[in-house]
Amino acid sequence: MLRATVLAGQLPTSLQERAEQGDPVAQNELGSRYYAGRGVERDDAAAARWIRLAAAQDYAPAQYNLGLLHFRNRGVAGSDAEAARWYRAAAEQGYAPAQAGLGYLYIYGAGLDEDHVLAYMWLELARRGADSDFTRRLYAGRRDELAERMTDDDVREGRRLADGWRPGPAR
Repeated sequence: MLRATVLAGQLPTSLQERAEQGDPVAQNELGSRYYAGRGVERDDAAAARWIRLAAAQDYAPAQYNLGLLHFRNRGVAGSDAEAARWYRAAAEQGYAPAQAGLGYLYIYGAGLDEDHVLAYMWLELARRGADSDFTRRLYAGRRDELAERMTDDDVREGRRLADGWRPGPAR
């Protein structure tokens, strides 16, 4: 396994061990630290490696992070289609940041076909699942901006889809 180059003792001693033992939460955290250079030297390839291991265990935050790596072309080949695939995997489990990310991709047709009704649905679900007032307002604001460019029927359809949506098991 890769050994982290620790900076100023900032890396919790058990984090590397738990990651090496296959704990997806620890793997995602270690990957996120490599991505940001938090407690270790920044290393996009190591970030992608650890996050990919956690994502493969259907850990929604890691699936979202892997999608983000693909979207930002950091440590993996940049691909909007791969970003959409990983965002969807996490979004279908009810992970609000991934739902918002998927909504944004639908708005612009990045990695999948442009679809404002589905974009509205995913942004509404993200708003409902947001864990803070700030993110709730952020997702609602983007949803409302999108709604201004949609027909009333399309907005109603987006709401109907959001109302009927239920999270599914990890895939």
